[in-house]
Amino acid sequence: MDMRNRKLTEDEFFRERKEVLAQWPTGKDVDLEEAIAFHKSLPPHKVYVHKLKGAKERGEIYAITGMGKATIEEQIELLTYVEKEGQADLLGTSVDSFSRQNDYEEAERGIAESRKGGRSVLNGLPLVNHGVAGFRRVIEAVNSPVSMRYGAADPRLIDEIGYAGGHTSGSTDALMDFWHHHSKVPLETAISTHRYVQRLIGYYEEHGVPICASCQGLYGAGISPSLQIAAILVQVVMMAEQGVRNVRLHFACHGNLAQDVATATVLRRLKQEYLKKLGYDDLEGFLSVSFSLVQYPLEVGSAFAVVFMNTLMAKLCGAQANDIRTVAEAKGIPTKEDTAYSFRTAKIMENFLQTQKIEVDKKELEIETRMAEAEARSIVDKVLEFGDGDVVQGTIKAVKSGVLDNPFATNPASPCKVMSIKDSAGALRYLNQGNLPFSGDILEFHKGKIAEREKIKGKKLDYETLVSDLMAVSKGVLVE
Repeated sequence: MDMRNRKLTEDEFFRERKEVLAQWPTGKDVDLEEAIAFHKSLPPHKVYVHKLKGAKERGEIYAITGMGKATIEEQIELLTYVEKEGQADLLGTSVDSFSRQNDYEEAERGIAESRKGGRSVLNGLPLVNHGVAGFRRVIEAVNSPVSMRYGAADPRLIDEIGYAGGHTSGSTDALMDFWHHHSKVPLETAISTHRYVQRLIGYYEEHGVPICASCQGLYGAGISPSLQIAAILVQVVMMAEQGVRNVRLHFACHGNLAQDVATATVLRRLKQEYLKKLGYDDLEGFLSVSFSLVQYPLEVGSAFAVVFMNTLMAKLCGAQANDIRTVAEAKGIPTKEDTAYSFRTAKIMENFLQTQKIEVDKKELEIETRMAEAEARSIVDKVLEFGDGDVVQGTIKAVKSGVLDNPFATNPASPCKVMSIKDSAGALRYLNQGNLPFSGDILEFHKGKIAEREKIKGKKLDYETLVSDLMAVSKGVLVE
């Protein structure tokens, strides 16, 4: 396996593509040239990139979330209802868990059982099983762009069918899927399968079809922002090599608004800087944010408050997309009514904020921006040093050594040594930096912020504090 940051040649891509499309019978119906022609026939309001560009120009924010049912009929009912009753501007397809594990036979049984029982027994749409023709029915039924929202160690066939079916955005996140979505897949494998998908997007782009890739690096709950920024940046470089031209950068906000806005500022700035430094044209970058949660609030009033807060964060960060969870998230798979309520809530909140200028404390913002930038640079520069300038080789070495780490990774290949907790104002600080390559002044800054909270609480902060911090928002507070 050639693990360098090198663009797949057309021969390599199409040779691998034959194997990918042979994984399930519906693969034979994917015709790239026909799919390109179909995309070019779509009106601009059904294209994700065009919709986000409009949002950026007008300063608008669109709510997004995933939605998925077992059958095409149910999926159409769900998306058209949310589009109309929830006033949704962007729609999403959640792919079912069996498909995420490439178990299309079990997904097929789920479809049959759903049809027999008259209700979905899957937690998403089995895209591969329904094939290109199936999903084209969904695209024809809605008036908004649809994005694929899922994670898988091997997303190649799902994305081939998903893009050919009419999705104009997707998730191509190798680090996220390595850390969180499969405990036994090596990082090299995840990078390889995602490289294929990135090259597929690049192929569409080279033939005049804008596709919005997505990258968030890791689930951000309980993880200091600089680590998420670094995880995003190294993958953006990989995407650029394969021809991706549009990317939605997603990160988790933690509720300390100065730190959240600083994260957005640093992410935008360093994305542009590192691409230029490494010889790439800048990608068109869009931003989406979510409120980091481990447990969703059970009480409906608190759940609505989370949607409100998520929208405020999106406004302050200058995001185009507001990645919400529904107000019924803690109770089970949301109904179409639950999803519509949540979308409409976010829409009204955005309307209230639309014409207003709101700022966070400038002094705090300056401090948080300076620290996040210094920390993220330390990590990314070390990655590039590990790889002698090659970001793929550097990322593999960095993850193995813990220079790129994730405290909550399910994959045992990650050291999981780093640990973050909140300070007294709810900002994330490194309690244990693990093997992150930070200078002494960075570490002293974090120690000082942690000491301030320890003084208030009258005790040392430890792992129990971390758990408490992760659960705080579900209890209706930012920090206990």
